[in-house]
Amino acid sequence: MDAYELYQRLEWSFQPETCSDVFPKKGLQLDNTSVIRKVYTATFASSEVMEQLLKKNASECLVFTHHPKQQRKQTQDPPPELDQKWIDMMKERKISLFSYHIPLDRNGPFSPGNSLAKAINAVPFDSFYEQNEVRMGVICTTPYSTTSELQKALTDAVGHPTKLYLYGKEHLRGNRIAIMAGGAKSTSVYEQLSHWETDIMITGVTDPNTPWVAKIHEAAKSSGVSLLGGTHYSTEKFALIEICRYFNALGMPSEFISETPRLEEL
Repeated sequence: MDAYELYQRLEWSFQPETCSDVFPKKGLQLDNTSVIRKVYTATFASSEVMEQLLKKNASECLVFTHHPKQQRKQTQDPPPELDQKWIDMMKERKISLFSYHIPLDRNGPFSPGNSLAKAINAVPFDSFYEQNEVRMGVICTTPYSTTSELQKALTDAVGHPTKLYLYGKEHLRGNRIAIMAGGAKSTSVYEQLSHWETDIMITGVTDPNTPWVAKIHEAAKSSGVSLLGGTHYSTEKFALIEICRYFNALGMPSEFISETPRLEEL
């Protein structure tokens, strides 16, 4: 497929001009090929992803990521840039890099919130958590009546341990939950969730030893809203799995590349 045609299609579908972003550049990060024969999707533009591309002998392809940078080494650190050797490798192999952060976060068929909901058999019916001119959190009904049942479902979905901070009741009123995949710095949403009789929020980063996360715990505890952590990567990866359907529908073969979650974020 012509690369420019694919980029135009992505812009039409995700409307990046209608939102701001925490990263300076939305969309095409590295333009290294005019023809795209396959799309690889990944959560981060990381060395781990680049190593797998090399093993797959990838060339004349697109890497579509949620984040244009690597995972944070520490929760409070800025995300590191990709090493120059991998930038050179992509140029040599004609691999372009395309990244949508907030445009993908916006609630939609391939957003992290909706994709995670689907992975745990939850059904979104409302939205919350506005950031960068979009809403990216979802309120869902679930088949689960307790936090224990919900934690098991999340643990099974992500494939590794999760962490529950039980600040509310074990029983979930109306089987309702909130999902804010990745990270959630706002402290104002917990009072709102409590008012909506939503007793638990799934998010990615919940380590209370991190200063900004400690404030989240204070707000959640005071409102009686439990936190269920699944790591930044694992709560967002389902969006990059789901978006393979988007590329496949355009006639583009696609493949998700997995990464290692940072369990210390729990």
